[in-house]
Amino acid sequence: LTATVAASAQKAAPESAYEKALAYFEQKNYDACITAIRPAIKDAEGKPELRVLVAHCHAGKKNYADAVAHLRIVADENEARIDVREDIVALLLAQGKYREARKVGYRYAEAIKEDGKPVPAALTLNVARAELGYGKPSAALSLAREAKQSDNAEIKYGGLITETRALIALGNLAEADIALSYAESMREADVHAMLRANIAELQWAQQKFPEDKRADVVAAYEKLGRSENPEIKTAATRNLERVKAMKAP
Repeated sequence: LTATVAASAQKAAPESAYEKALAYFEQKNYDACITAIRPAIKDAEGKPELRVLVAHCHAGKKNYADAVAHLRIVADENEARIDVREDIVALLLAQGKYREARKVGYRYAEAIKEDGKPVPAALTLNVARAELGYGKPSAALSLAREAKQSDNAEIKYGGLITETRALIALGNLAEADIALSYAESMREADVHAMLRANIAELQWAQQKFPEDKRADVVAAYEKLGRSENPEIKTAATRNLERVKAMKAP
């Protein structure tokens, strides 16, 4: 999202309110940023950079609904701002609004195509994530594989991780292992160990829960349960309880 603010800053006319708010934003003082720019927002028509900045201040505070509201006004008034549309979908995902994110994402993608422009890989990736969150792994897989063709390393990596998650959801563990291996070759990340544990758990389930394999899965989740990443730690704890309680049919 920060890239959108940077792009807007380059387009912004010299305005003391904007510049002051931008300085607060860069310091991550989001409350001060919002306070500084609020008076200018009333006359923000024709100055989308003002709403983009206040939107990202709200996003910094995790007030995602307020952020989306401002960005939607910008998107409606400035059809050329594809970056803003990407951010809207990303913020809907951050709220767990997968159904709305996929609906909006597809609508934006169609509008972009109708303008004769290529759909940004970042938008395709976010729609893939929305499909996965909405419980549509097949659709997510197709979009993730499209996104991972991007020359942008961040998007390519995101595509590989989303592809891995979709393949795990579909029970295609061999291909999930391959996709994850490519992601692992790009960088180190805690999520890799979690996905490896997910694959191991499902392989154990496919083998009808042999007792001698349970210990390996338990050990993997116990290790992840000591992660400094709170999301990884929470998910690992939940998965560990499930594995320990699982009984062979």
